[in-house]
Amino acid sequence: MRRILRLFRRVLVVAFLVVAAAGIYSMLFGLPDNEGVCDTTICCADCESAAVARIIDGDTLVINRSFRSDQRVRLYGVDTPEVGERCFTEATDRLRELAKTSVRLQPGPRSEDIYDRKLYYLYTRSGESIDEILVREGLGVAWTRDGQHRDALVRMERQARSGGTGCLW
Repeated sequence: MRRILRLFRRVLVVAFLVVAAAGIYSMLFGLPDNEGVCDTTICCADCESAAVARIIDGDTLVINRSFRSDQRVRLYGVDTPEVGERCFTEATDRLRELAKTSVRLQPGPRSEDIYDRKLYYLYTRSGESIDEILVREGLGVAWTRDGQHRDALVRMERQARSGGTGCLW
């Protein structure tokens, strides 16, 4: 019986060490706790990643990619309120909350807008679509002119409008 108890304790200690090592690895290398889990319809868990330097407003931020200077990025699939408009603060705060310290980037059909901002669909570190979340939560409107996710985002905006979701509707 003692032998079985000693073996059981050893197994518990090894299991504890494995779990602790995985947690430390995750903290050191900045991996999200739920990597590979996506709660949005549009996902991109393996898209290129970039550090967030600062948030400008609900659909624009500055990123820093390795060996490149800071770049102004505009979310491709959503348009959020401008300064002074209703929901500006809510959309900006939500982008800040979703982007945190890094985002994932997916290019669309156009690379820049008329203000020379880089255009990307943006994703959280775990791959959830930031464009989708802002539209679904009624904090922005879907971009309707082009883009591979246009139709999905337009449907989500219709649902948000009809449900009176967020501060825009």
